[in-house]
Amino acid sequence: MSYPYFDYNDYVTFYGKGVCFQDFNRLSIEACRKLDNHTTGADGVKKLRHAFPTDADDAQSVKLCGCKLVNLMAQMEAAEKSLGYEVTENGLRGKVISSVSAGNESISYSVGSATMIDKALSDPAVKEKLFRDTIREGLSGVADANGVNLLYMGCYPRR
Repeated sequence: MSYPYFDYNDYVTFYGKGVCFQDFNRLSIEACRKLDNHTTGADGVKKLRHAFPTDADDAQSVKLCGCKLVNLMAQMEAAEKSLGYEVTENGLRGKVISSVSAGNESISYSVGSATMIDKALSDPAVKEKLFRDTIREGLSGVADANGVNLLYMGCYPRR
């Protein structure tokens, strides 16, 4: 299954080499699935596969949106793997060292201010909203090759 929406060169152009090629390949598949889910209308027509934008600006918007999703997913994975996080019953929580004692080897942590990534990791609804908002922001006003708005959720107009 091939997703031709964007490639590693597009990602490097927009974000630099923040994600290695292997991670990009894995994350880009998930990003394309998210793009498909949010651009498929009531009749099941996947607009990006059916008629990828031919307008240069619209095509660029799709590529940028996909790369932004990859970047968000990479940030979330990095945060999950980071030693600066702990698993709690409420999800992941950031740990900030507030004091260190040498006598009895004591380290105290305080919870720092939560970033959007922290909130997304601790709440699946926030995570999905972050992805949805990213797609909505990136693809608002963007049309496919037939002039149909990518975010239009009705039945695909037949010409």
